Amino acid sequence: MFMRKKKLNYKENKKKLANLLLKNYILLYFIMTGILFLSLIIATLIGTALYFNLQDSILDDPSSIMRDDYTNINSEKIENLGGYLEVIDNTGEVIFRKGNPAMKIDKYDLKSFNEIINNSLELPYSSYDSENSSYNYIYRTVYNEEKDFLLIIAIPRDSAESFRMNHRKLSPKYFIMLAVFIALFILLLGFIVYSRISSKNFVRPLKLLIEGSNKISNGDYSARIYLKSKTEFGELRDVFNGMAEKLENEKMLKEKSEELRRRLILDISHDLKNPLSIVLGYSDYLIKNESISESESKRYLNVINQNALRANNLLTELFEFSKLQSVDFKLKTEHLDICEFLRELIASYIPKMEEKNFQYDFDIPEKTIIAAFDKNHLDRALSNIIMNSIKYNPNYTHFIMTLFTINKDIIITIEDNGIGIPTHLQKDIFNPFVRVDASRNHKSGGTGLGLAISKSLIEMHNGSINLESDLNKGTKFTILLNNSLIS
Repeated sequence: MFMRKKKLNYKENKKKLANLLLKNYILLYFIMTGILFLSLIIATLIGTALYFNLQDSILDDPSSIMRDDYTNINSEKIENLGGYLEVIDNTGEVIFRKGNPAMKIDKYDLKSFNEIINNSLELPYSSYDSENSSYNYIYRTVYNEEKDFLLIIAIPRDSAESFRMNHRKLSPKYFIMLAVFIALFILLLGFIVYSRISSKNFVRPLKLLIEGSNKISNGDYSARIYLKSKTEFGELRDVFNGMAEKLENEKMLKEKSEELRRRLILDISHDLKNPLSIVLGYSDYLIKNESISESESKRYLNVINQNALRANNLLTELFEFSKLQSVDFKLKTEHLDICEFLRELIASYIPKMEEKNFQYDFDIPEKTIIAAFDKNHLDRALSNIIMNSIKYNPNYTHFIMTLFTINKDIIITIEDNGIGIPTHLQKDIFNPFVRVDASRNHKSGGTGLGLAISKSLIEMHNGSINLESDLNKGTKFTILLNNSLIS
């Protein structure tokens, strides 16, 4: 059964490299944006931890020096900065003081408390100055619930700023350098990630293409590129693999052609040697023996004639086969009634079939079917098959020929219930010099080129030939002429 192969188009869902590049650029944009924010966050966290020493700052955590026994409060750092501390009871009186304030107050009223609170909460680090000496200090207050007293810490503004600067672990210059280093480091990581993505989409396909090309240039035509891609690289893969397959097939055909050429030379030498040896032998015998009787001489001349015909048939068919292999050979197709053509063809072989008591059936439509074919060469192709059936099958063989159409295809079958063809020969039966009679005694006069010529001619008609055979059960040839139907 013949089935047509459909060419599939695999360009669906194809992605272009331009779209892939745009996608990668967008991805790179988001990566860079993410790196920027990540760098800022990390630099802020690390820089804050390194830039300030918050744990040791009394101004940021005044409760760190609080004691229930206020006389034991360590005021050394405060006094070193020119500051002081005071302890006030619930009536506003100063009950304890360390350090030297610019202005000593023994009892605080509400106005003084208001100034202290506003200064400590609202203006802790401002450069605001006033003639009032109390505003030259930065104040912090801590209340002790257990002992019911208020601790006031006061440090001169200039000393407070110096105090903070001295407690920084990192200078501004190195802080900026650290931030830049962190940003560059994360940026480098981002480029590594991006390069990996780009490598997958660009570098790896190019590397595979280069490796495949090198293999092809070194004569390894079995090289193939296995790459999953829907971009132009996928098209390059398909083109490369198609080219490699074509080169591999051409190499195989070349090797097969060389083998066929060697085999042809050997077979021709062998097939010509026998008849020519017989011709030379008998002719030499006739020349050297003048006393041979006329009847014996006639018999020898008949043998010489038969073997000369065998040699001539072989050379004729060899010439025909060689001509078919030429690129210059062209068919001369005409638009003819193929049904009438087959009826005339098979009618010429009926006498030969009847000589061997063949039973024959022909199923050829009575209507006119116009097809495009070369009458002489299609006659030759079909005649070789018909003659093989008549020549090699025994008497009383049943011979059948049919013709029918499917769409624009014409199908011809030629079958018999004769001796069949051995299984091991079926795959090579259409090759030159392949014969079913392995003994090569040539009693039937076969050259071994008939089916090879038939196959070549049918393929030139844009057709194909298929063989089905069982030994001692018969043989069936199915010939398909593609798109040959005209009307």
